Amino acid sequence: MFDLIAHDDRVRHRALERHRQLVARSLDALHWSNRVWAQAGTPAPREPHLAAEMDRARADHRRHRDQTIFGYVDAFLETRGEAYWPFVVLYLRWEARHPEEWRSRDANLWSPWGRKEVVLGELGRRGMPDEMRPDAVDLIIDAVQRPYRCKDWKYALLVRHVAGTEFHARITALADGQDPVVQLRARFIIDLAKHPEVRITQKTWHRWLRDRQT
Repeated sequence: MFDLIAHDDRVRHRALERHRQLVARSLDALHWSNRVWAQAGTPAPREPHLAAEMDRARADHRRHRDQTIFGYVDAFLETRGEAYWPFVVLYLRWEARHPEEWRSRDANLWSPWGRKEVVLGELGRRGMPDEMRPDAVDLIIDAVQRPYRCKDWKYALLVRHVAGTEFHARITALADGQDPVVQLRARFIIDLAKHPEVRITQKTWHRWLRDRQT
């Protein structure tokens, strides 16, 4: 699964093709369960043959879904188990490095941006184990420097969990850089690190910009 972000394009494309096949099979099983639902008129059929068919369809959907990155991300969201942290980082790094592949329709179960929003929201609420903080720092620094992508604002929720000497040095370097947009974003992040009590919403950035102009 970690080959989704491999540096070797051939290795990465093989992993992506495997992932897409699992997604397709999972969706086929979901459509199968929907057909049984339509036939029975309920998601919980009473007729024994339809109930058995529904069970098979749902099991097939779960079996294939659980082998994708989404199965591991969902397990993290459901159990909060630290064993799934590497897969959460993988999911976010996959978008950072290969956004077109990450968001392509044939590589996804439901909305990629909705899942990204939920994942970042959970990380913001929970924090993270010490060994994962360097990865979070890398992801925040990358988001600050790139053109804005849907739900990137949620990375601001992670700042209070990673603020420290290394993070401060890296974000300060961006604040002192040449790109004016990156400068502003970095200074915004520095202010958030200084004031972890600030409640961050989608409007926080715009309020911060407005306050700088007054």
